[in-house]
This record gives sequence, structure tokens and C-alpha cells, in this order.
Amino acid sequence: MTRPSSKIPAREHDLAQPPSSAPGPPHRAADRRSSSAVSYEEYLGRRYFAPLDGLRAVSILLVITAHSSDPLFTRLHGATGVTIFFVISGYLITTLLLREEERNGRARIKAFYIRRAFRILPLYYLTLAGYIVLIGVLHLQAGASSLWHSLPYYLTYQNDLVPHGAGVFNHSWSLAVEEKYYFLWPLMFAIPMLRKHRLTVVGGLAAVTALASLWSATHYFAIYTPILLGCVVALVLDDPVLYRRAVRLATTPVALLLIAALIAWDLSFESGSDVHIVFSVMIALLFPAVLVGPRWLSALLSNRVVVYIGTRSYAVYLIHRIAKDVVDRVVSYGSSSVPHELLHFVLIVVVSLIAAEIMYRLVERPMIQLGRRLASTSRRERTLPAGVEMSTGS
Repeated sequence: MTRPSSKIPAREHDLAQPPSSAPGPPHRAADRRSSSAVSYEEYLGRRYFAPLDGLRAVSILLVITAHSSDPLFTRLHGATGVTIFFVISGYLITTLLLREEERNGRARIKAFYIRRAFRILPLYYLTLAGYIVLIGVLHLQAGASSLWHSLPYYLTYQNDLVPHGAGVFNHSWSLAVEEKYYFLWPLMFAIPMLRKHRLTVVGGLAAVTALASLWSATHYFAIYTPILLGCVVALVLDDPVLYRRAVRLATTPVALLLIAALIAWDLSFESGSDVHIVFSVMIALLFPAVLVGPRWLSALLSNRVVVYIGTRSYAVYLIHRIAKDVVDRVVSYGSSSVPHELLHFVLIVVVSLIAAEIMYRLVERPMIQLGRRLASTSRRERTLPAGVEMSTGS
């Protein structure tokens, strides 16, 4: 997600992943600042936000705790990791589209769909094929029957509609939710009436979906509230007036208060739609501090190890259930020994990362690069920094 000041056009990977040729995050020099929030112009000029990958790492580690089957992590309610993913996704995609629109005068919707398809689908279907072979055919893990029963949903990317408790690949439900968002959200940039009133529309949708959590018949739609809140954050930070109001949240006292509230909320309440709504609101409020706030928070989330885990989080998310089964054969789960449970968790993370690294190098990165090439309609893109475009009233 980004608007470069180095005369390099912003592309879909820029805010989400560090450029492969760069020795470190290009905004690192900018992070040698005081704890005060950065200016609006500096925010627009950033090509990469390492803390987003740090948040992704927190998200995927929470998800793994939820699936580790170890009593130690029960109170963590690791499903909130998916809620964090959703807020990140809403922010990231909206900012990418906004910056492309401001750079080129319009968002290239077809190119967006191509990039998303090559970013998400190849690795997804490769992993699904692995689950089919290892579990459905070779029966190396329990769950073959439910996998075959749910396969039509998985093949058509309707994972969120699979009946509850449908087996070892049911964690992929969140990917189907995001795909629906990817498919529909660009309409906000294509239809003039929606484009004119984006913030009002998305704010209204976020409120409606949050209210949907109050009734069992409509609670499915509450799943989209965190994504929509991420969209709201992106729209607010893209507006110069609203940005200057939002950065009042980008302070150390506010960040510490929100982090403490998030931890307390996560530890104290049982999972449920309303719990995730409140959690996603607090995450959205924390975003200004994460993106442009105190240096200590940026440094914490920009640690190299944390960022690395974040950049491999998609593949880890897909493969970690199989990785857990591999680890279970060596270190059993469900122990009452804390060191044993920690070892079990760490091994799941390590095995998942090893598999994710292989998948990243062989499939994910080549497919992302192919998608970018296919999405490019011209080699001569506008290179005027987006911050300059904004200042000229475009």
C-alpha cells in the first residue's frame, strides 16, 4: 500500500512487504524521530510500513495458539488473530486503491483483480491439493471424511459457508471472507456515487454489520466489521484534515492504554461476534500509533524476526494445521507441563515457517511477480510522488 517519494510507482506489495532488493525497510531513516507522529506528507511518501508485518506476525502466532490444543493458550482466545488480519486487510487494500487512484486518476480495477488472484489463489490451491493427498488419500491425519464432504466448498472458495466443524481445512473460512471483500470493495472506486461518499458508506456499513452481531440470524455479516473498520482507518488517514485529527491517537499514552485494553479484553472474555467487534474497534484505534506514532512501537513491530514471520504469514496460515500434525508425532499436545507446551508451540511455528519459506520461494513470490506483469498495461506509469499530487489538489 503506498505513495512513493522516490519516484517509484506504488504497487500492491509496497506497504505490505519490504522491497526484495532493499537492505532494510526504506522508512527506517524516518523512524529516527521523536515519539511524536509523523506529518501527513511523510505518511503519504512511505512505500512500506514494517509494523504491518509485525502485526501480521502477532496475528498468525495467535491463530497457532488457538489450534495448538495446549491448555496453556486457552485464555488467549487466539481467534482474535483473524480479527487483526481483517483490520490489516481492510486498511492495506483500501490504501493501495486510494494511492493508485490519486496517482493515476483512477483505480485500475481489472489490474487489482489480477494481482489479487495471483497473490492468493496459486498458494491456496497448492495447499488444498496437499491436504487432499496427505489427508484425503493417504490418511496421514484424521479428517478425511469431512474433507471430502466439504471439498466442493473449498474448490469454489466458499469456505465460510462450510458447516461448522468441517475438519482440518476449516480454518480457511477467513480467506473466503476476504475474497468476497476483494471482489466487492473495488466497486467503491468504480461507481461514481459510491466513490463520492466512500467514508460515509463504509462507516455506515461498519455500523450495520456490527449491529448484526446482536442476532444469531445475522451474525455472519458481523464478520466483515473488522475489515470495514480497516477501510475506515485508510480513508481517514488519506484525508489531510482527518489525518491531523487521527494522529492525536498516535501517542505513547494512548498506545499503551489500547494495548492494555486489548490484552485484558482478549484474556477476560469468551469468544463471540460481539467480542470480536469490540476487539476490532480497539485495533482500528491503535492503527495511527502503529503506522505513524511512537518510535518504540514501530521498533517493536519492525523487529527483523517479527517482520519475517509476518511476511510468511499467509503460507503459515495455510499450512500450520499439517505442521501441527507433524509436530504431534514427536511432541504430544495437551500436556500440563508449561515447558512441554511451549516446546510444542515453538516447534509448530518453526515447522510452519520452514514449509512457508519453501512455498514462498517456489510458488508465492513467482506468482506475485507474474500477477504484477500481467496486470501492467503500460511500462510508462506516472511517477510523480503521490504526496505532490495531493498537494496540487488532484
